[in-house]
Amino acid sequence: MASLDKASVREEIARLKADFDQLSQQGKIPPETKALFKSLLLIVELILSIFLDHQTSKNSSLPSSQTD
Repeated sequence: MASLDKASVREEIARLKADFDQLSQQGKIPPETKALFKSLLLIVELILSIFLDHQTSKNSSLPSSQTD
């Protein structure tokens, strides 16, 4: 499985947010686009927090126990 540099991914997201904020302050982004983009950024940040910060346990690949 490929590995990602967590810091560079977070830096890129921060750069995108800063670029978006700058364009927004300049009035170049309509309100509908602002709402959509902010929602998408929230989803991306949630995904990053789940997958990049997730600590796997040593038995996470084992199936869960089943009881009758």
